[in-house]
Amino acid sequence: MNDPHEPSPLVEESAQNPLRTLRAWQRLHNRLTILYGLTTLVALILLGLIFYRSGVEAEVHALQQRLLSTVTSLAASINAAAVAETPLEATEMTPLHRELLSRFEEVANQDADVETIYLLRPTREPTKLRFMVDYAKDGDSGAPGEAYDATDLPVMLQGFARPSVEDEPYTDEFGTTLSGYAPIITADGRSVGLVGVDVEAWRLSAIRQEVFTSVALVFGVAVLLLGLVAAIVGRNVRKPLSEIIDAAGAISSGNLNTRIGMARSDELGVMSSHIDRMAEQLQEREFIRETFGRYVSERVAKELLKGGGTDMTLGGEERVVTVLFSDLYGYSTISEHMPPARVVDMLNRYLAEMNQIVDDHGGCVIEFLGDAVFAVFGAPNYIPDHGEQAVRSAIEMRRRLVQLNQEWRDTELDRYWQETGVKAVSARIGIHSGRVVAGNLGSATRMKYAVIGDTVNVASRLETLNKELGTDILVSRDVYMQLPEDLTRELSDRGSHMVKGRDQPVTVYALDKPAPELSVISGGAKET
Repeated sequence: MNDPHEPSPLVEESAQNPLRTLRAWQRLHNRLTILYGLTTLVALILLGLIFYRSGVEAEVHALQQRLLSTVTSLAASINAAAVAETPLEATEMTPLHRELLSRFEEVANQDADVETIYLLRPTREPTKLRFMVDYAKDGDSGAPGEAYDATDLPVMLQGFARPSVEDEPYTDEFGTTLSGYAPIITADGRSVGLVGVDVEAWRLSAIRQEVFTSVALVFGVAVLLLGLVAAIVGRNVRKPLSEIIDAAGAISSGNLNTRIGMARSDELGVMSSHIDRMAEQLQEREFIRETFGRYVSERVAKELLKGGGTDMTLGGEERVVTVLFSDLYGYSTISEHMPPARVVDMLNRYLAEMNQIVDDHGGCVIEFLGDAVFAVFGAPNYIPDHGEQAVRSAIEMRRRLVQLNQEWRDTELDRYWQETGVKAVSARIGIHSGRVVAGNLGSATRMKYAVIGDTVNVASRLETLNKELGTDILVSRDVYMQLPEDLTRELSDRGSHMVKGRDQPVTVYALDKPAPELSVISGGAKET
């Protein structure tokens, strides 16, 4: 155990860096960068869309106003009566055709954006129109009398009644244009045609390109800024987080000497100071637990310390548990002929091995009574199969004692055994299930964890009954009824017997497979 007052060392790396198990998208600084980055990008996209839309709308509105002005002026300057007198099917160029064509050309040349100017006349079918004059800068113009279908152009058809302009560019066989229309009205109020002016939509495409370039430039700058933010976040968040995670991993693996010692005034600094304080408290608590655990069972120590010592009050609770008593025989005869130091070494080795076996099966050693072991299964920690675990623990205790006897024979202890005539040290075990009161006994200043009740007495008497029956493991019927079939097959009924302290007999079962190495040659051996 490390000294809790030892100066705090530098943070030590844990066996495996937990950060290496995280994918890139699971790391906090990456998530923060992505979160802020996405927020920034979304804001830029929205701003770009707003800028794009407002720019396009402004340009379209300006074109619409120019178109309305141009087309209205042209329509007002045309001789409506002369247009009305010209046959719809006329395909020949007349002086009127040439005059209008010249005027359209002059207006188109004055405005670089105007691509086409034309005069359309209605027919008996409302959506079927005919060209009278058409001027196009690219030369792709309609011939006099040529039909034109305006079914998909309601705004154009409105142009026979009043000046109108398209809200969006329109694409037909002549290209994509934004158009304006104005009626040609005779003196008596008849609409005999309309003038249309088309503006090429290249300007709108240019606006889109300009906006796209601007947004792309802003995006590029944003990406650079995000890279800078990521570097700052990585420097100010990732490194201290790594140190905190490394320290937490080291503490969780049992290295309670770990300290972070982070000199920061932000949340990470507060977190690191709390972790350092937690490590100090855990170190103190571990020292107490380990020290306490040397005098009581580790399970009891953990249970009592689980609430920070707040549950260490006198009293107990009733529980159904299984109690195991084990006692050596043949040991006293040998120990009489051994030096005290060797006796203590031998006994400590035995008790340590038995204690480990009980722990491995979920039990709790309540007390060592000389060379006897008093253990309980089901308290202080509940286990549902406490009877089965107690029996399996007894079988394992007997098997391990066989091995210990062999190990002792290979040492100088064999000389003491030969002097006593005892070939092996064996144990008697009694096991019984029933109700007990488990809890803290003693006074407010000195107490111990204990289980009391008739169940404890019966288990102790069964351990003694082994001597009378010539057995080494006896279990009561209350235990037998809890056991699985593989264990009951190894037990034989040894009848009912009266035991001291009880008015009713106890039915007992003995383990049928004793180990031959555990027999004690009576030859005058003094039994405990």
